[in-house]
Amino acid sequence: MSLPAPKLDDRRFQDIVDQAKLLIPHYCREWTDHNVSDPGVTLIELFAWMTDMLLYRVNQVPDKNYIKFLELIGMQLEPPRAATAPITFYLSAAQPTAVTIPADTEVATVRTESSPAIIFTTEQPLTIQPPRLIDTFTRNASQGSNWLRHNLPPEGARGREKRVALFPQKPAPGDAFLLAFENDLSNHLLALIVDCERAGGAGVDPTKPPLIWQVWQGRAARWVNCELEYDGTGGFNEAGEIILHLPEMVRSEFVGVTGYWLRCRLTEAQTGPGSYQVSPVLRRLRVEARGGTVSARHAITVKDEVLGVSDGTPGQVFRLQHTPILALDPQQEYLVSEAPGGKPQSWQAVEDFAESGPQDRHFTLDKLDGTLTFGPALLQPDGTVYRFGSVPEKGSLLVFKRYRYGGGVVGNVARGTLTVLKSAIPYVAHVTNREAAVGGRDAQSLEEARLRAPQKLRARTRAVTADDYEFLACQVPGVARARCLAPGAQPGGRGDPRPGQVFVIVLPQVDDPEGKLAPEQLALSAELRSAVLSYLQPRRLLGTALEVHQPQYVSVSVQAELRVPEHSDPALIEAVQQEALEALRRYLNPYIGGPRANGWPFGRALNRSELYGLLQRIEHVEYVENLVISVGEATGAEKPLPANQQTVQIPRHGLICSGQHQIKVR
Repeated sequence: MSLPAPKLDDRRFQDIVDQAKLLIPHYCREWTDHNVSDPGVTLIELFAWMTDMLLYRVNQVPDKNYIKFLELIGMQLEPPRAATAPITFYLSAAQPTAVTIPADTEVATVRTESSPAIIFTTEQPLTIQPPRLIDTFTRNASQGSNWLRHNLPPEGARGREKRVALFPQKPAPGDAFLLAFENDLSNHLLALIVDCERAGGAGVDPTKPPLIWQVWQGRAARWVNCELEYDGTGGFNEAGEIILHLPEMVRSEFVGVTGYWLRCRLTEAQTGPGSYQVSPVLRRLRVEARGGTVSARHAITVKDEVLGVSDGTPGQVFRLQHTPILALDPQQEYLVSEAPGGKPQSWQAVEDFAESGPQDRHFTLDKLDGTLTFGPALLQPDGTVYRFGSVPEKGSLLVFKRYRYGGGVVGNVARGTLTVLKSAIPYVAHVTNREAAVGGRDAQSLEEARLRAPQKLRARTRAVTADDYEFLACQVPGVARARCLAPGAQPGGRGDPRPGQVFVIVLPQVDDPEGKLAPEQLALSAELRSAVLSYLQPRRLLGTALEVHQPQYVSVSVQAELRVPEHSDPALIEAVQQEALEALRRYLNPYIGGPRANGWPFGRALNRSELYGLLQRIEHVEYVENLVISVGEATGAEKPLPANQQTVQIPRHGLICSGQHQIKVR
């Protein structure tokens, strides 16, 4: 147990009053009225109240000492984190030339009487280019090497119309219609204006055609799904527009053609009802860029802020105007000092001056209150003065080149709320965030820092064992859980780490781990992967090859029938059904699921009997029957588990996540 902190004086108001009354006969025997109405007793109570306030402050001394000890070991409150969201800029019309959305473009929510506008700033420039289509192809999935090139006439050519069959004569799952582009259309909003000649066969559901749009992202990611915003053709059943949001694209070569590839692929639903009997045929095809998407952060950018003039002494302190300050980018965000008649010099921020020499142009920055401090000069035992960091010359003008401030949970805005463009941009009609902003967090509180102190004192500075890697990976903001896969004594299977390799499997944090988890929430972003690598690389052993991956998610869906007593009320039946769905969703959860409700353990198998027990514990359920388990990847199709198979096997780097459950209550 933790050591109890003693109170320096545990007397309270009433204790002091009672003690003073007991001393009255000793000092003043003629004072006999000790009731509350007596003026003397009133004075005693007044002084007792003042003494109680003094004792309260005295008892705060241990807390203050504790905080000072935290400062001695280098503990600091962590600054807030800014939420991020993809911002889509819609053009008023397709443009013949490229349109550039500059970096640091501000987009905000609507300001109301009760709440100010929440401002997001784009992190990099976005260039929306007119697409240059090279040609289109049809690929027959049953004949992998059979690519049919359509040789479309060039854009604007007279008589450009040409009849093109999108798929083979007998469309099958995997058949695809491909478009090769000369220029990179990553993160573009693409419009395909098509004129269909034939509906593609009777029975196709225009609202759910068996189609999926994908782009090529290289050998590692291969084909990645696009987001379909609008399909006015009903699955190539009539002339209209198809609006797509494209992810990142990679230039590659197929069948001798090098370009950026987009394809429309027939899904496995092509084998069922509502599939194409014959291939749709196009007469005209035009491609336009209608906008683009860029990442934005809940922050406001400040450039060239003047801090003041240096007086040339060590330990100078200046203060930035806006707080809290977000993490600095050393390439863009630094301090510049310009001495009279001299050249500008750049200064970099450091955590402390422990390793700063007299010639190092360093400063520290408190991101919560904006205090900027230059290195001190300390007297050494031999009588010399050592400077921890250089100091700007006397008379130098100090200018902070660029920094960003903001952050906090207030930035976790809902989808479709960032609709106000703070500055006009030619050809941009409107903006919006198609996804909710995530990742915002308030600054660390003092109580949280006190809880973190024991961990810091016991913290590992080197990653040697698997536990070390897991502990250190969880110190990176944005990591919820981590698992380290190290080579064992026996040779591992395919994909397992080899001698000298270490795989760190990272589960990213989400805002609502108890809610419904979408596949994109579970994906490990490139930024978080880079942050974990950057944190672990200097702490690993020499000769160790380190890789960071996301877990292999195994989606588990359950179909079951629950029996309740006869003549049960319909409201009770509905309540049992909802409770069963909630129990399955919570138990099969990588964050809060598993036998201990602290997240499904990495690599732990799921037994069928666990689900029977989980559902049987629900009140009013008499027994469970016809339980069917379907298993698949988080983004793929699921297959039923054979009835004679009792266990769902999970790979070492795998995690279970909840799929779509179907519960019937009879």
